[in-house]
Amino acid sequence: MATKAKSTAAPKPAPTQALPSPHAATLGKGMKLVDTGKPAEALKVLEPLLHDAQASGEWAIKRRAQIYIALAQSKLDPPKTVTGDPLTEAQGHLNRREGEAALKLLDKLVKAHPGTGTLHYLRAVALAQAENAEGAAEALKKALELDADLVYLWHMEPDFAAMRKSPLFGFTEGR
Repeated sequence: MATKAKSTAAPKPAPTQALPSPHAATLGKGMKLVDTGKPAEALKVLEPLLHDAQASGEWAIKRRAQIYIALAQSKLDPPKTVTGDPLTEAQGHLNRREGEAALKLLDKLVKAHPGTGTLHYLRAVALAQAENAEGAAEALKKALELDADLVYLWHMEPDFAAMRKSPLFGFTEGR
């Protein structure tokens, strides 16, 4: 007959608690200053802390100080808003389904660059968003005359879904 061996559980070691860093309180103060909208004051606290933490080998404190320094600097000197070119702005309007705003920009672009098929195509999308099927068909026809490969976009563009079966777009059949 087999007997089960009695086993005794090995005693678990007591959990070790890391000693708090002497720089933890300073880091907390700097973080709070950044979070409460006082980035200049935070930099005065965090920049010396960064150097002290590096000198003492406290890499976690150093890394966290670097992150909050970058955040404080970005609050002091926010990035400048870059105005995009008219084409990018028009595409943004289309993505937000602001067809009328996009159309204003695209009309100007088409006047300046009448031989660019992509501009005519985007104009067709804007007209489709404005539910102007006739205008969209005319713009799409011009776009395809200039660049026949745009037909692939036409077939995938969700803004044309309601108009695809319209006889106004019969010229796209077989392409």
